[in-house]
Amino acid sequence: MKVICTKLPLSPTGEVLEASPWVTLDAEYCVVSLLANPGGRVEIQIVTDDGRSLAWYQSVYFITVDGTVPDSWTVQIGEGGMLELAPTAWLVPGFWEAYYDGDPSAVDAVEAELRRLR
Repeated sequence: MKVICTKLPLSPTGEVLEASPWVTLDAEYCVVSLLANPGGRVEIQIVTDDGRSLAWYQSVYFITVDGTVPDSWTVQIGEGGMLELAPTAWLVPGFWEAYYDGDPSAVDAVEAELRRLR
């Protein structure tokens, strides 16, 4: 799945940004997972401008240019009705904690998936 940034996200303090270190207006991004909150807010996880960092953004800042859902994704309804679409391994409880703690198997799983998606 690919999207284009149509509007820069607001700063953490709510200010309108003229530029961002993570995303560029009109640039294309690979979506690596998606969350749909029961309240209606949809968030996408993308590979940012540095080509290696992952970040979550509200979908209102992007439009889809390729809606192909990767074969490796699983759909899951989580706690509180959160709808999650992501690579199966990424939906295992504790996966992201392991990844950010540097667990080699979690890091390898993310890197392998990113290679598949690009």
